[in-house]
Parts: sequence; C-alpha cells; structure tokens
Amino acid sequence: MNVLMIHGIGQEGSTKDELLQKWTESLHAVQPGLLAGASVEMAYYGTTLADWTNRKTKVAVGMGAESTAVDIGDADELKFLSAVMEEFAGDHDIDEAQISAAIEESGNIAVPMDNFIARRLVGLMRVVEKISPLKGALLLRLVRQGHTYLSSPKAAKAVDDIVRPYLKRSPQILITHSLGTVIAFKLLREMEAVSAGVQVPLLITMGSPLGLDAFKAKLGVPRRKAAFVQKWENFYDPSDFVALGKPLTKENFAEGIGNDGTVDNTTPNAHGIVGYLPHKGVIEVLRQALSQIPS
Repeated sequence: MNVLMIHGIGQEGSTKDELLQKWTESLHAVQPGLLAGASVEMAYYGTTLADWTNRKTKVAVGMGAESTAVDIGDADELKFLSAVMEEFAGDHDIDEAQISAAIEESGNIAVPMDNFIARRLVGLMRVVEKISPLKGALLLRLVRQGHTYLSSPKAAKAVDDIVRPYLKRSPQILITHSLGTVIAFKLLREMEAVSAGVQVPLLITMGSPLGLDAFKAKLGVPRRKAAFVQKWENFYDPSDFVALGKPLTKENFAEGIGNDGTVDNTTPNAHGIVGYLPHKGVIEVLRQALSQIPS
C-alpha cells in the first residue's frame, strides 16, 4: 500500500527525510510497525513555499522577538490575514473596545497611520498576544504562507508541481496536516475534474484551516469529497491556533467528512503534527485502512 504524507506550514527549517522520520516515529511510538510493509513518502514543499512567501517587501508587525514580517503594500494579503484574525477574535469574544485600545497603544510605531487595514491587523494581533503570548505572531506567520499558496499562481504551481506527481500513485492513503490539507484538497479536486483514474481509500486531515472563511473564499467552489476518496476523516483540537478548532462539517465545509474533535494536542500551539499523529482516532483509521487493503 502507498502512503503519502503532506506536511503543513512553516516546515522550511526541516528536510524531507527529517519530517518523514518525525511523522513515522510519532505513529510507531503508539502503534509499532503500523506502516511496516507500506511504501511511505513525504511530499516536501517547505523551502519552496517559504522562498515565495519571503520574496516580498516586509515590515515587522508584532511584538518584540516574535514580530512577523508582512507586506503592508499588499492589500489582498492584509485582508486575508485580517480575515483570519477577525474570525479568531469573534470565536474568542474579543470586542471592539479591546481592539481599539490595542490600536491606540501601538501608535504610529508599527505601521503608518493612514493604513487602516494594517493598523487593525496590528491591533487584532496584539489583543491575541495578550490572551495567549506568542501565539498571535505564530498564527500570522503561518497563515501568510497559506495566503501565498492560494493567491500567487506561480507559487501555487511551484508547490503543486512537487506534490501532484505523488498523488498519481494508486491506491494510496493520504495523511495530511495544516496547509497540506488545503493542498491535497485543491489538487484532488482538480484531478476529479479531469477524471483522473486514482483511488484514495483514506484521506486523513489534521489541524486543517479548510474551515476558515478566508481559506474557503480563496478556494471557491465546489467544496466536496472527491468521488475517488473512499473515506475522509478530519481530526482537530478545539484549541488549535491555526485551524481555530473548526470542524469540516456539512454546514462549515462539505458533507461526507468524518470529524473527530477529541484531539488533545499537547504542543505549545495545539497545532503541531506530533500532537495529532498519536491520537487514538488517527491510529485506528490508519490501522483499519492498512489492514483491509492488500499491499
């Protein structure tokens, strides 16, 4: 059986082999030999996407060492980042008074006074930072790569050209995390549109931002489970700072997706892959899929 792993945002500091080892060891620590006999690959795009994201002119937006560089001249990027932060604020009962106070506190230090969107983004992030130190900057930094992938055709092509060839193996189990879930969904949708003859017995998504309004708007329609995907299981921690604890239900994304929100991800941001892979639900659906289909 072929097993393809697609990593998430912010992995430019790791190599393909390092990620493959980390993912495999995380699974085998709970279920020794789970992937024994399987042909396992990691679709690694980390440095490619980071290079595209960091090409723009940058201005630091944040607090101290955790400041995040954004292009305040890119209105589309600012709106995308702000939309994610606004959704976070709404989910965490952050009110306008708190945001306004944070904007006032920032003064004219971070961004020019006449750039309202950027100033509001600063305010939003600083309120988040007060609630959970270091996590606002983390969310902003990671979501920037998501925006680059979804908004730059050249960046998307560079990433897709790396991942797409792996997806053509069949049958194949897909294990995806973070932005990797977005890349997998987008490419599987494209493959379905051209009637690609592939078989995906199981698609696992973890910590997926697919349920966020900003991501859904960029992806557009249709939103559905590809016909050749036999089973799609989504896992999330309600406190995940990147996925914002959003399930992929019929109301929030598409029907036909199983959702497990019982994950207790113990990594600092509740988003790390080593906090998702050992979850009993992930292990069980993988075990079932690997045992039912001959290698």
